[in-house]
Amino acid sequence: MSPSRPRIAFTWPRRAPRTPDHYLDVLVAAGGEPLLLMPGTDLAPLAAADGVLLAGGLDVHPSLYHQEIDPRVAETVEIDGERDRLELMVVGAALGRDLPVFGICRGHQALNVALGGTLVQDLSLRGIEVPVHHQRRRQPRPPESEPVHRVRVTPGSRLAAILGSEEVAVNSFHHQVVDRPAPGLRVVATAEDGVIEAIEAEDGRFVLGVQWHPERMARTDDRQAALFAAFVEAARIRSRTADLLTR
Repeated sequence: MSPSRPRIAFTWPRRAPRTPDHYLDVLVAAGGEPLLLMPGTDLAPLAAADGVLLAGGLDVHPSLYHQEIDPRVAETVEIDGERDRLELMVVGAALGRDLPVFGICRGHQALNVALGGTLVQDLSLRGIEVPVHHQRRRQPRPPESEPVHRVRVTPGSRLAAILGSEEVAVNSFHHQVVDRPAPGLRVVATAEDGVIEAIEAEDGRFVLGVQWHPERMARTDDRQAALFAAFVEAARIRSRTADLLTR
């Protein structure tokens, strides 16, 4: 990798059902140098990072937003406790250094929880059928790069500026959603049924979470690729600023 590429630390589970190639490829295509962070491994790369990406995965434990697992949906909740601990630490370290942070699906939810927000443990608790937002549970199953519903984006938001649109079609692979946004975060996109689809920092920092999976759409959708380009550029600016301050 070229030294001029901003270094992007991204989180990944130890027992993932797939390799993280889809994240690696899109980060490299956007101009970044990926640094893998996994529970139980060396976290030294975090100190060298210019930005942090929180990837998708299993559910955040409800105890981290001061709830018990709801018995009505207990069988649907899949916890990755070591990933929870890793990402709480990573978010705190990243924001302490004013690094750009981009959360995707679980990462969007983990970002909200790390900053004091809450989640809905299962969409059924809101009267929403899970296949509406989880295309792997549809028959026939759509390709993972195929959008399955639209979201409305808040005019004037960072997200709207990046996407160049106030409406966008997205894919969807989740059964939990953001409930109460954390202090300092605002909702900047919603689905037609009211599900929160994106949050961002109120103070203008590049702190952004999206509920869909843009890394699976970026090869065929320029607006989704633009999310990674904007994130990597924010990390590049952060890196240059840090270099100037240390001279």
